[in-house]
Amino acid sequence: MWPFSRKVRRQLGIDVGTSSIKIVELEKEDNYIKLANYGLIEDSDFFGEITNGSSVPSGLKISEGDVSALIKQLIDKSKMKTDTAVMSIPIFSSFLTVMELPNLNKKELENAVPFEARSYIPVPLSEVVLDWMILPHEESSIALKPEETATGVINRAEKITVLLIAVPKEVVSKYQRIALGAGLKLSSLESESFSLARSLSGNDQGSILLIDMGARSSNLTVLYKGFIFMSHSADLSGKEITKVIGHSLNVDTKRAEELKKGSGVAMAASDKGLAQVIGPFVDRLVNEIERVESIFNKKENKKIDKIILTGGTANMPGMAEYLSKKLGVVVTIGNPFGRIKYEPILEQTLRRDLGSNLSVSIGLAMRGL
Repeated sequence: MWPFSRKVRRQLGIDVGTSSIKIVELEKEDNYIKLANYGLIEDSDFFGEITNGSSVPSGLKISEGDVSALIKQLIDKSKMKTDTAVMSIPIFSSFLTVMELPNLNKKELENAVPFEARSYIPVPLSEVVLDWMILPHEESSIALKPEETATGVINRAEKITVLLIAVPKEVVSKYQRIALGAGLKLSSLESESFSLARSLSGNDQGSILLIDMGARSSNLTVLYKGFIFMSHSADLSGKEITKVIGHSLNVDTKRAEELKKGSGVAMAASDKGLAQVIGPFVDRLVNEIERVESIFNKKENKKIDKIILTGGTANMPGMAEYLSKKLGVVVTIGNPFGRIKYEPILEQTLRRDLGSNLSVSIGLAMRGL
């Protein structure tokens, strides 16, 4: 190699959402990551309706071949330079839970985790791809016992906390076929929760609640010390707000969307009609947040330090301020470009218009770079 050559790697992050396809191409050059390209297709309808967090759509509403063709078209039209990709698996198509186990060694855990997982996963293990990781803990909150070693006596926790991740094999195979049809080299599949954590939390070691407010559902993910402790999908969506505004105020979908994006919660207080429509939705979200925080507090004896919003509906005017006032905690709009270099001319477009929409795809493309 030339002594002054630069090591450059590229990767695509592909987020096939419930109503869009978003692709980000990132480039790793020396010690920094740079935005190389991006593209998105919106207003499509790939999945069926999601009625609640436990309801999993039977599959893509349009054919796998059509999704592959759209991805390929978007990559070609945007002139992206790599075919190596990481793709997302929707939270409602994956299963995440936390379980406690004795503090066993690695070999013992490899046998114990699948055995215990049968009590947590509602389908046969033969039908899922199973993965797990040990989560950090506070020594003061877990009983310790002494253990003799060659150098003396140490304390070892009696229990460990394990994050269990399961994805139906059918879902994995589906995305593998889509990638193959699009001519991609699929390096990994990843649940959206992990992608969001990577792009939005950075090196923050506190207790963070990530809320992805999407077109068809809202996903709430609790992070602590950079690890996912729980993830929950709620039946609260941006499309629901638009639909209710249109019906209640007797306006078409386009106008309802304009009211949501232009007025939102900020203007709802001075607009009685809009307040009556948007208020119940936001209060339902507050209830979901309080429920998730209560579960986390009971399990870990900790409170949420801050909330990060992302997804298209997160940009609704006044949403962050309203939630912060209601919950008494700092609420911010996530910035997935915080650790990414990009051309200054794109600042307004990326931060204001696209940041929340590209959070998942950015996190995917960052994996392993």
